[in-house]
Amino acid sequence: MSSIMVINAKGGSGKTTISTNLAAYYATKDFNVTLVDLDPQASSLNWLTSRPITKPKIKGLSSLPSQKVSTNKNDITIFDVPAAIYGARLETYIKKARKIIIPVLPSPIDMSAARDFLKSIRKLGSVVRNRTDICLVANRCRANTNIFEELDDYLVKEKGIRYVTAFRDNTNYINSAKKGIGIFEMGQSMTAQDREEWKPLISWLNSKKK
Repeated sequence: MSSIMVINAKGGSGKTTISTNLAAYYATKDFNVTLVDLDPQASSLNWLTSRPITKPKIKGLSSLPSQKVSTNKNDITIFDVPAAIYGARLETYIKKARKIIIPVLPSPIDMSAARDFLKSIRKLGSVVRNRTDICLVANRCRANTNIFEELDDYLVKEKGIRYVTAFRDNTNYINSAKKGIGIFEMGQSMTAQDREEWKPLISWLNSKKK
């Protein structure tokens, strides 16, 4: 596992939050992390500018690497991809990834957009089947709400793509984003639940494609 792409054609799904927290996590595990921010808003790169010099270093890029993504087991490349990516451009991006995370928010609009996006992904069947492993993540969720239960039910039933975990909506992500750190770099007691929610995704990322 050397390259991870966080992607969804729908804007505002929390791609940057997941990308930056993954970058911080792997940096704390002594990986050489490159965070590629392809979004014109450059939110991931802005997060990097706030990162304390005392924290493990993360390299930032604003465009696709010209060379092939490193396959060195100690190198991790994370791609934060902008919204509204389809067709040939989508295929070009996906070819860079070994693991793809698709976050979906608990709203009817986001679920509808996810269905359309997954249809476009499946049209690239040969690319996906031969090169990548894809998972779904429910993001910014509030437990025991009807809309989360609806999202949870939808993601469970989405055929052929694994639904890995759900992240709660809480201020830890807001506070860590302001400081240029990840939740794994915050106090364990205040982030205990968040860390538990991340465990299934980390396990999936570290597993080999079946």
